[in-house]
Amino acid sequence: MPNGIVSVPSISAVVTPLLVLVCTVFGPGLLNVPPTPYLAIALSLGYLDKLGPWSWAALFPNLYLFACIMVGTGIAYGGMLQTDVWDNSLLATPFLVGIGVALVTLIPLWVHLAWQRRFLPQERFQNGAWALLATLVAPSVWVALFTIVYAVSPIGSYGSIAYTQFQFEPLVQWASVAGIAGIEFFIVWASVILHRTWVRHVRLESSEVDTKNWSELGVVDTTRFRPRAFRRLAFSPTPTFLLVTLFISLFGSMRFWNATGSFYMKPLHDTIIPTVQASCVIGSSDTNNLAGYLNQTVDLAKKGSKIVMWSETSTVAKGTQALNDLWATARNISTTYGIYLGITYSQYLDEQAVSNKNMFTLFDPRGQVAIEYQKAHPVIMVETNTIAGPNHLPVADTDYGRMGAAICFDMDFQNFIAQAGDQKVDILLQPSWTWGSIGRLEATIQSFRAVEQGLTIFRCGSWAPSTVWDPYHQLFGYKYNLGSGDFTAEIPLRKHVSTVYNVVGNLWQYLCCAFALVFLTLVVVPKRHVDQWFEAAESRVLRRRREGSSGSASLPVTSGEAERSSTEHA
Repeated sequence: MPNGIVSVPSISAVVTPLLVLVCTVFGPGLLNVPPTPYLAIALSLGYLDKLGPWSWAALFPNLYLFACIMVGTGIAYGGMLQTDVWDNSLLATPFLVGIGVALVTLIPLWVHLAWQRRFLPQERFQNGAWALLATLVAPSVWVALFTIVYAVSPIGSYGSIAYTQFQFEPLVQWASVAGIAGIEFFIVWASVILHRTWVRHVRLESSEVDTKNWSELGVVDTTRFRPRAFRRLAFSPTPTFLLVTLFISLFGSMRFWNATGSFYMKPLHDTIIPTVQASCVIGSSDTNNLAGYLNQTVDLAKKGSKIVMWSETSTVAKGTQALNDLWATARNISTTYGIYLGITYSQYLDEQAVSNKNMFTLFDPRGQVAIEYQKAHPVIMVETNTIAGPNHLPVADTDYGRMGAAICFDMDFQNFIAQAGDQKVDILLQPSWTWGSIGRLEATIQSFRAVEQGLTIFRCGSWAPSTVWDPYHQLFGYKYNLGSGDFTAEIPLRKHVSTVYNVVGNLWQYLCCAFALVFLTLVVVPKRHVDQWFEAAESRVLRRRREGSSGSASLPVTSGEAERSSTEHA
């Protein structure tokens, strides 16, 4: 340090990362609170922004923030692998996950600040369309990075900040348009706008920075020229963000409440949806009470359930003979009572009962196999001896619509479940088994697939909630179950609902990847070249305006044009 004086960090420099840590604990983890991701990102931006240009002096503060995010993530997922008996030795894994989360989280913020440092001093980026462009850097890079992460991660989209918005129904409905990537983009964009508003209206108002050309909402300075009101609203950061928020809220609210087609005062009998009674048999391969599960199945069928499904790996089939006997019994029940019966079992492939397949087989009322499915995504570190099945989601046409099947953790992979939307599945059957406190979060995460793909999910969970979600995220049944019991609900017989996301797929993610590459290029390429590109773009826009104005009022000029004009007159 100069003159041998050691600088003491300010209170905000110490406290802000700790606040980020707290927000991360209550972010996309087992204890999520919807506003916390917004606050965590906005606080991180404010903290990094005050560090100034990157230097060796900024290294430690960045590492401090990195450590806080890592610790916050570790605490948030502390119960990820825990069962009913807490084991401290299992705490290392969540904190290792936190290292990756902290790195991927900070990269978009670093890129955003690099863009701001390079271009914000220019007048063109103070207001208007260029300023709007600057606010889109962080959300675009964020979505691009997590698109790659979700594609290669063994835990799929588990941990997405989009899932924290589960209680905010209008935003959940946006998943039907752009998937969870659209929700992530909105959250990060909102955080950037929040930070920008704080800087412009709180920090700079009390500083010596000249803000006389900055309007209250970040619109173009009207003392120089007066563009039309629509142009001011459409191409300025805060008004544009507010308009987009209003549109998403209107769209989501109308989609949710118009789910029954009762937009304008239809009589109740015209809005009632036919249903079918369906039940779960809750079991566990640990107890392997096959006789009990069969008796429960018969009892539920006698009580009127037309679809009966077992929770994940309820029993064990060791050897071909055991599997044949299980199938024969299931066939007999399905034909005797005229039901669709989905049984689940671990099919062991060796005499030592080590390697196994996690299987689900659905029998129709004629005793025929309608669906035979092997779990495609075994849980890392848990199903270590389970062999992954083909990356194919099977479907079958039934008396109650087209059915598909996926097992538990498969639902965390949105690209895999997209096959159900592509095949116009009406009801997706999902046997499940979880542990500890993770079951509630998994049920929350997996409900987003119903909105994205326009289908109804019938989830049968052991040590987890059993649920029925329709394509509009309306809940038709919910019950916590331990390792035994049952669950009965009325499943709405909705046909598959076409969604924008199902039609265009990950188009929004790919667009964000393209934008992210452009933004990174503009940060890396020498600034003189970038300025020339911006001036060429502005000149083209001004030329088009002149051609359209045909002698109307004088047009605005850029700072570069003003400088050139003054030089020529001089």
